Amino acid sequence: MKRFILLNLIVLMLGANTYAGWLKIPFGRVSSFTGTPLINEKAAKINQKIFVGDVVVTNSNSTIKIKSKKGDIFFIGADSKVIIRDKKNIKLKSGTLRSIIHKLKPKEAFKVVSGGGVAGVKGTEFIVYANENASAVFTREGKVYLENLNVSVITKKGEMSQSGYKVPPIEPVNFEKDKTLKNMFELLIKVTGFEVPVEMRKFKELPDIIARWNINYTGYLIDKKKFNEALKYLDIAFLFTTIPDVKAEILYQKAIIRTRFLKDYSSAISDLNSIIKIYPDTKFYEDAIFQRGFIEYERKNYSTAKKYFKEYIQKFPNGKFLNSVDLLIKNISFTNSTSTGAK
Repeated sequence: MKRFILLNLIVLMLGANTYAGWLKIPFGRVSSFTGTPLINEKAAKINQKIFVGDVVVTNSNSTIKIKSKKGDIFFIGADSKVIIRDKKNIKLKSGTLRSIIHKLKPKEAFKVVSGGGVAGVKGTEFIVYANENASAVFTREGKVYLENLNVSVITKKGEMSQSGYKVPPIEPVNFEKDKTLKNMFELLIKVTGFEVPVEMRKFKELPDIIARWNINYTGYLIDKKKFNEALKYLDIAFLFTTIPDVKAEILYQKAIIRTRFLKDYSSAISDLNSIIKIYPDTKFYEDAIFQRGFIEYERKNYSTAKKYFKEYIQKFPNGKFLNSVDLLIKNISFTNSTSTGAK
């Protein structure tokens, strides 16, 4: 009895997390690997025990397969970082995690936490691809509940959903019926199935492939008048890509959607200002400066519009919008003179 009381006191003093680490709660074992994956910064070994709190890291040439005590299987792809939070909770900091979860009891669920929210399952096979700000979930069997910002969507067999930092989960789409998404899924299957050396080049391009697919898909959403959903796809694309030109393109597309369809001029100008300030070396810099002036012109803020148009002429004396700018400035002058004369 005294030992039990003493143990409880230790738990209270050290905290649950410290106690878990002290007791080394078993999670599973290493089944196989390629290359040199690391567990707590040390090279992994076959049959090595994995405990709650362990950190598993792979590089460009390594992958690892872990089998839990209950028989669940986890394939960690290349360039990934995973933290075992507890027996039913894994943190995917970045990279790819393919999970095959056995059928759980009604009140049980397994969770994969990533930068794009929480994927919860009761028994299924799915893949999460993530960086620290966004994630994409591909469901191979069963259902996955993707939750973020108090919004939850159900991703069924053959469907993909995404979410990200300050972006709730988007409406799931069928990846089996879309060639690009299906290729993306098959690539993730290969990478987590230990075909890393052959597939690594394509795998490294995956963030930008996802971003480009999202950008293209917004055209379909605009046709369906799902303008806010289109903005969410663009936000997630922005969180995935690291290419400045693509980031600038995304901001420009957002500004166009906000202006044409939502009449949200302030947010549109904010997007354009981000391009001007952060991405001046991209091909959308000139477009942003012109579009900013044109928005103010449409809002009848003529003095501000004229200031932006003059800035455009100064920076792009031979610019592609020069004729339009000259005409708009003349219209502003005519409108102002007419207004003055009327008074």
